[in-house]
Amino acid sequence: MRQTFWKQSRLVRAGMILAAVMAICMPISLAAARMTTVRVQVNDAKSGEPIFQAHLTLRYQVQGGFMRRSKIVSYTAKTDKNGKSQFPVVPMGTITLMVTAPDHNTFGKEFEITKDEQLIKVKLQKPHEVL
Repeated sequence: MRQTFWKQSRLVRAGMILAAVMAICMPISLAAARMTTVRVQVNDAKSGEPIFQAHLTLRYQVQGGFMRRSKIVSYTAKTDKNGKSQFPVVPMGTITLMVTAPDHNTFGKEFEITKDEQLIKVKLQKPHEVL
């Protein structure tokens, strides 16, 4: 019985050490980052009509921690019939949003996410006609 106790306690100690090492190695910014939802509304700049099936790409950088590299996280989505979409798990901070849609110019811009449920409104321009 005493031998079983020591085996369990070694396992518990090993688990605690492993958990501590993982906490140190986890990117500090990811551990401390406050997550939020980013909502996007895409409309035609001239008519104001919502754009259906606009392709959205949201990117942000996660800083590396101890012995880890930084990495870029990327999510994609499409707008609904009302020109709306959302990204439910985004950290506060700087993000890049790219929007493409047929018969419209590509839109790309960095945004600072500073509040919960932040709404980004995008107005897409149609390309100029070539004479």
